[in-house]
Amino acid sequence: MSDSDTLSAPAQPGAEDTSSPGAARPVLFLAMAVCSAATVANVYLAQPLLALFADDLGVSSSAAGAVVTCAQLGYAAGILFLVPLGDTRKRRPLLTAMLTCTVLALVAAAAAPGLSVLAASAALIGGVTVIPQVLVPLAAELAPPQRRASVVANVQIGLMTGIIGSRVVGGLVSEALGWRAMYLLAAVLTALAGSVTVALLPREDPRQGLPYGQLLASLPRLLRQEPALRHSCLMHGALFGAYTVTWTTLVFALADDPYGYGSATAGLFGLFGLAGAFAAPWAGRFVDRRGAAPVITAGLLLTLVSAGAYLLGGSMIVFMILAVVLANVAVQWSQIANQARIFSCLPEARSRANTVYMVSAFLSGAVAAALGSTCYGAYGWGGACALQAVLAAAGLLAVPAMRRYDARRATEM
Repeated sequence: MSDSDTLSAPAQPGAEDTSSPGAARPVLFLAMAVCSAATVANVYLAQPLLALFADDLGVSSSAAGAVVTCAQLGYAAGILFLVPLGDTRKRRPLLTAMLTCTVLALVAAAAAPGLSVLAASAALIGGVTVIPQVLVPLAAELAPPQRRASVVANVQIGLMTGIIGSRVVGGLVSEALGWRAMYLLAAVLTALAGSVTVALLPREDPRQGLPYGQLLASLPRLLRQEPALRHSCLMHGALFGAYTVTWTTLVFALADDPYGYGSATAGLFGLFGLAGAFAAPWAGRFVDRRGAAPVITAGLLLTLVSAGAYLLGGSMIVFMILAVVLANVAVQWSQIANQARIFSCLPEARSRANTVYMVSAFLSGAVAAALGSTCYGAYGWGGACALQAVLAAAGLLAVPAMRRYDARRATEM
């Protein structure tokens, strides 16, 4: 393998990371996107299976929802404790270890005899299947600076496809073969996609950096010292929480009157969410040319509008479809724009910045999943929709501070 295929070492503080363009091969980015899809799906796998968990394991719907919460909390923990290693460790062995543990955890979930073991397995799956959050900063590192947001968008298409696909495929496979078969299928897909991606990764030079303890200790300092990171954590955390509220409870709303859909039919609604993947390339190109703030603002506004559409969708299916489309476009736009923004501001610490950003998002998602299930149980679908609207409005409160900071930074550069 040529020297042009070698990843550059982490940049010095304040310097722009300019990895060799020769390493930024389209086939590698495609493999990263596919691997991201296969692995991120593991976090959301339980969402279309909740009714089957409840029936098979003899628990209530609200109790079954704990599996989703555990997966989200596990994912946040994995991002916190594993993803920062991307700034200091070789990515090939790091990703190989994560993939192996993920496959084993998926097999354990498939064999779970009860809800407690299943929830624990879901937490472990979430904790080790953080492969996409190592791959996204790596893609940004390999990309030419003028195309960074576009490359991140392409990998994010894989992420969104995996999130949506987990609902569609999960609903179809589990209804035909049972939920345990779905976990086994996920193990096979993870192993295949991960093996191909690791094999294609370019050779790395030895990487030196902070000891692990100091690496973790540097995370709060990044959040404290970088306003752009704080803004993005607040805005996307609120948006992702809003998204999770209705995405988690949608299967219950579609199973109730007036629809009465089974898990397979409810899972097919995820196909409408692929609109977010189609909108991703445009968002990446726009951010590369005009900046992140307009796209982030638009995402929050779309999330607020989708809450109203979801509410109307409780009785009119056309509005339910519209809401799914708007919510998924919004979360994709927000993710691309916010990540491109923080990667640009912190080139020397992209994995750690991504850690702080994604932990805030998934903690928000975990809390929102629990609150959403509670609101649905107490107030029905209207309560879940109202919670989504409140969270989206909270995110919009941070937009003026983001715009002021970005404008000031642009004049200083």
